[in-house]
Amino acid sequence: MKEREFHPAIDNLIYTLIKILVRFLALMPRPWIKPVSRALGRLWFKLDKRHRDIALDNLSHAYGKEKSPDEIRQIGQDTFIHLASVMLELPHLFKLDSTNLKSFVQFSGLDHVYKALREDKSLVFLTAHYGNWELMAISAAQRMGIPIHVMVRPLDLAPADRVLTEMRSYTGNVVLDKDKSANAVAGLLKNKKAVGILLDQNASWYEGVYVPFYGRICCTNKGLAIFAIRHGATVIPAFSRKQPDGLYEVEFQPALTLIRTGNIGKDVEANTAMFNKVMEDAIRKDPTQWLWVHRRWRIKDIPERARKKMGGLPQL
Repeated sequence: MKEREFHPAIDNLIYTLIKILVRFLALMPRPWIKPVSRALGRLWFKLDKRHRDIALDNLSHAYGKEKSPDEIRQIGQDTFIHLASVMLELPHLFKLDSTNLKSFVQFSGLDHVYKALREDKSLVFLTAHYGNWELMAISAAQRMGIPIHVMVRPLDLAPADRVLTEMRSYTGNVVLDKDKSANAVAGLLKNKKAVGILLDQNASWYEGVYVPFYGRICCTNKGLAIFAIRHGATVIPAFSRKQPDGLYEVEFQPALTLIRTGNIGKDVEANTAMFNKVMEDAIRKDPTQWLWVHRRWRIKDIPERARKKMGGLPQL
């Protein structure tokens, strides 16, 4: 979607107002975030019918055979509460540094990352909009001492995107527009750099492959598989998850063994399916922390000529 364009003076005014709001919210004591986000999340779940319906529909398909309607509704409401807490946590990330890192996050599996670095390989972190993904990227760069080049979709409101980019990059990370960075990522991997890719969002038919996620076919971006196969990159799954004490755990999993048969089309599809399974397994540990409000399984907007080429519409 195209960014909303305003006169530069209005852009700067909106940017300044957002910065003031961020600084104000950063004054909220962190112990307050839990009760405030609980109240805001419940209200959000009650009032936002559109996203509530999307979340409950997604959850019903994912867990309908495992959980009761009441349990699914509770997960849906808890998802809104979690998203509210993530939003309230973001202003505090501007204060994150080596002196207070342990009060925000703890790490596990860093040895898998250091092994890849010792082998002088390019590195791709496979992750999702799960836990607090912004905190994960910022804190990981602090902890590892290396910048991560993170592929993101810019926000539609340019001043808000400017503030978010400042937050994402102040510890040394580099923000890349996911729709304009294919050549840049290829160059980074050739030069043994680290790239982070969130792979859990719906992709357009021409940029993805149709593979299962929670047992349903969806369109998943094929870029990660292509980059990893062509450039011999090490793919390490990484996920953040909030713990009962309010701290986040950032978990780095062992490097994935990529499927390489020599048939690039089949290999891309098989590896992308594997990536989806890895993300699903992580989300299942606490489904309330994933972005169920996103229309992940939206596959019906495929042009007729593309359907014919694929042999029909993928089955839901």
